[in-house]
Amino acid sequence: MNDNAELSRQCPCCGLVLLLGTIFDAAAKEEEFGPILGIKKNVDPANAKAGYIGIGSLRLENHAPEFYSCPRCKADPSEKVLDT
Repeated sequence: MNDNAELSRQCPCCGLVLLLGTIFDAAAKEEEFGPILGIKKNVDPANAKAGYIGIGSLRLENHAPEFYSCPRCKADPSEKVLDT
């Protein structure tokens, strides 16, 4: 996986744009997407355009899948959406 935040496509269940990589790079995408679920507090999930998944640039979805669930609908997009 790239160390930079990447557009990983969208959640297959709710369509939220999913960002991963380092939290600082994902936070830098706020100008493009607005407040990002999983990074900012008090973001309205229904109106959010993007959400952050993962923990830094580590890939631990096999050990901690809860960190990789969609921040809006809690679906697990790791097998369907994330590139290995």
